[in-house]
Amino acid sequence: MDKANLDALLVTGDFSAGMNYYYLSGHLPRDYQLNFSRPHVMVLPREGDAFLLVYAVNEENAREMSWVEDVNAYAPPFTGGALAEAMRERGLGSARIGAELGVDQRILMPVAEFDTLRASLPDARFVDGADVLWDLRMIKGTEEVELIRVADSINDVALRRTFETVHGGDSEADVARVFGSALVEAGAVRPPYGQVLIMSQAKSRELGHRARMLGPSEEHKLAPGDLLFIDSGAVVSGYWGEFNRMGVVGDPTERQAKHHLAIRTIVTRSVDEALRPGRTFRRVIDDMASYYRDLGYPEEQFANYLGPPFMHLCHGIGLASSEPPFVRWDSDGVLEPGMVLSCEAYLRDEGMTYGSEEDVLITETGCEVLSERDTGLFVLDP
Repeated sequence: MDKANLDALLVTGDFSAGMNYYYLSGHLPRDYQLNFSRPHVMVLPREGDAFLLVYAVNEENAREMSWVEDVNAYAPPFTGGALAEAMRERGLGSARIGAELGVDQRILMPVAEFDTLRASLPDARFVDGADVLWDLRMIKGTEEVELIRVADSINDVALRRTFETVHGGDSEADVARVFGSALVEAGAVRPPYGQVLIMSQAKSRELGHRARMLGPSEEHKLAPGDLLFIDSGAVVSGYWGEFNRMGVVGDPTERQAKHHLAIRTIVTRSVDEALRPGRTFRRVIDDMASYYRDLGYPEEQFANYLGPPFMHLCHGIGLASSEPPFVRWDSDGVLEPGMVLSCEAYLRDEGMTYGSEEDVLITETGCEVLSERDTGLFVLDP
C-alpha cells in the first residue's frame, strides 16, 4: 500500500462471492445462497485499525472468524452513506482508497451505493487497487497450496468415479448427475457446481459442431465411439482445484488415441520443460507452440495462442477457479515461485475438442504437479 500510495484498501463480499474480503479478513460469509444485495465490507488502513461493516445476520460469525476487532453491523438495505460515515469517523474522509476497480475485480455492492459513497466523501479519492490485491493473491503460501492440493484430489476422485460409472446410452444430464454426486461423496462440501463443463461428441454432432459450451441436456446421449470431456473442480475452505479429463465410449479409434496422446504430450512438456521460475510468459508460449509443431500439427491449431485473441496456456488458480496470472504471449509477466497455475492446452478435430490440464506450483527450481497426472482416455462401457 505504501508503494502504491494508498491510505487504505476497501474490499467487498456478499453471499455469492468475495475473494478479496475473505482473503484479507478471514471471514467467509455463508455461501449456500446466491444473494447479491447484502454486501460485507472491509476497510484496511495503511495506518490504524481495520474495520468491517457486515450484514447483521453475519455479525457473530464475523467476530468469531476474523482477526478484525472493529466489527459493525447494518440492517438491510445496505447504504453507501453509512459506509462513508464509518470511514469519516476513522479519519479516512480525505484518504486515497484502493478499491476493486481493475483487472478481474468487481465491487460487490450496488453501483448506486458506491456512487453515494464517493459523493459522501468528496475529499477522498477512490482508485484502482487491483495491482496491490493481485500481488498478494498470486503468490500462494504453504497452507493455500495444501488446500488446492486437497481440492485437486477431490476432483480427481469424482472424475474417476464418473468415468467408471457412466456408459453408452447415458445422456449428458446423466453424466452431470453422476458427477455431482461423486463430487459430494468425494468430500466437496461447498456448493460444487461452480465449475463443471460437460461436452460430448453426441452434442457436437447433433448441433453441427456449434454451441460447444452449452450445458448438459437430456437429448444428447452417448453412443459407441463418442468422446466425453469434463472440465470440473472442487472447493476446500474457499480454494479451488480444477482440471479436465476425457473418456470415450468403447475402445478409442487410432485417430482419437493419437490426438489425445498429443495434447497430453503438449501439456506434459509445458509442465516439465517450459514452466520454470524467471521465464517470461511469452517464452513459455513460444515453447508450447514448438511442441505442437514437433507433433506435426498445423499453425491453425495453435494460432490463437500467438495472435489475437491471445489465449492463455495457463491461468492462476486459488480463491477463484480462474484468476491472474494468465500466461499469454501478449503479457510481460514472469513466472515466480509460489504461483499456482492450471496448465491447459487444446486441439480440435472432427468437431470435437481434445484437452488435457494439470494444476502446478511454481517452485524455486521448477514446478510441482498438484493434480494426479492425466494418464489417457478413460474407456466407458458401451
